[in-house]
Amino acid sequence: MNKKWLKNGLTLLFLAIFLYAGGNLFLIWQEYRQGDNLYQTAQTEFLTAPDMDAEFESDEPMIWPTFLIDFDSLQAINREVKGWIWIYDTVVNYPLVQSGQNNDAYLHKTYDGTSNSSGSIFMDYRNASDFSDANTIIYGHNMKNGKMFAVLKKFGNQDFYDSHREFYIMTPEGNRRYEIIAAFQTDALSNIYDRNFSSTEKRQAWFQKVLRSSAILAGVEASAEDSFVTLSTCVSGNDYRARFVVIGRFAELEPIYEETLPAEEAGKTEFQNEMNGQN
Repeated sequence: MNKKWLKNGLTLLFLAIFLYAGGNLFLIWQEYRQGDNLYQTAQTEFLTAPDMDAEFESDEPMIWPTFLIDFDSLQAINREVKGWIWIYDTVVNYPLVQSGQNNDAYLHKTYDGTSNSSGSIFMDYRNASDFSDANTIIYGHNMKNGKMFAVLKKFGNQDFYDSHREFYIMTPEGNRRYEIIAAFQTDALSNIYDRNFSSTEKRQAWFQKVLRSSAILAGVEASAEDSFVTLSTCVSGNDYRARFVVIGRFAELEPIYEETLPAEEAGKTEFQNEMNGQN
């Protein structure tokens, strides 16, 4: 009798554990799905991008792809939206936010303030929002479904890097292109996360450490005097301080795209402006 009771009790216990675990997995999946839908909607509503396959696969010389971001609408939703980050042929295609108070604000909150474990791609709150610091830090989760910044660890593979040599950060002031110079695993407390430097020597030492630590051969011309962005994500495993970083040097700024009038219409407009000035 006791054995039968024990057997039934264990069966009920295992069933309860199974249902509890299954329920948690369903909730996680549902939250992932909600986060994905939110960001996919943002890409449709706020981003206009060119046909990048045509841009990158063409035999013609590479020219600047024209990205158009509706920052007015984005910042009407959240004034802490500072830009948009994009990496060719990856899932990285997200609004970029920055809290004015701390780095915890967007760990579990999307760009529009929705509570979600996906969080946001966000700049270090101590960085200048105009990217004028020597090193701007940008964080994102290493999601199990491969979203947000999970792709960063792939940059440690030379073949992957060779076909993904740069990333873009669009801002209200213009589109910024960054050439990747290094990718490697580091520690959350490493001086790789330094944002500015008190001397030329310290800046040079930081730069040399970045180059020595890199798991890839980038072949990009860079110097310690360049401006850098460090993309950072967690590394799965027992070491809670392990991080993977991808570091890019600022290459150029593309001014905001403005549609130009045909020459004939432009001439008419100029003539009208002159006439109005005489009245």
